[in-house]
Amino acid sequence: MVKIFERLKDGSRRQIKVFGKTLISYTKSKDKKYDFKKCGEGVIVANTCRIYVSNNITIGNNVRIGDNNLISGLGGITIGNNVVTGPDVTIWTANHNYEEATKLPYDEDVILRPVTIEDNVWIGAKAIIVPGITIKEGAVVAMGAVVTKNVPKGAVVGGNPAKVLKYRNMEKYEKLKQEKSFYFFKH
Repeated sequence: MVKIFERLKDGSRRQIKVFGKTLISYTKSKDKKYDFKKCGEGVIVANTCRIYVSNNITIGNNVRIGDNNLISGLGGITIGNNVVTGPDVTIWTANHNYEEATKLPYDEDVILRPVTIEDNVWIGAKAIIVPGITIKEGAVVAMGAVVTKNVPKGAVVGGNPAKVLKYRNMEKYEKLKQEKSFYFFKH
């Protein structure tokens, strides 16, 4: 196997290079100016993320938020332990009032709906999580999925709107969880 990834250390920043070209650049969340409501240990937030209302976001341990994520904590977000988001993921927690609006296309009222992402969840690149969603423990959200309904424990969802495609091998999942066999990101 050819090793094509080279990890470089640049102060508090980390880069992953492939054949000399920087693909991903991270910083520890404490190096950014996010004021998370609560932030665990081993959290990595890519430098290119845009996170709004971070003081409404609670993050567990060993979490990696990928490049170019767009996250609005306005309605509140809770992210568990060992969660990974790929690049270009959107998590939104508020919507405009158009149903009972007093103006068109919507009025000044904002509808807040929190998002909960439980432990050991993987959210693939370019996925979109709409307001009010709960993604249960061990779920996998496929690349490009638009999650408009809650995701069950261990489900693998994909599509627009996202549907359950299959379930993880939960016996294997529970065994790995009991053994505390989690992938830890080096930062």
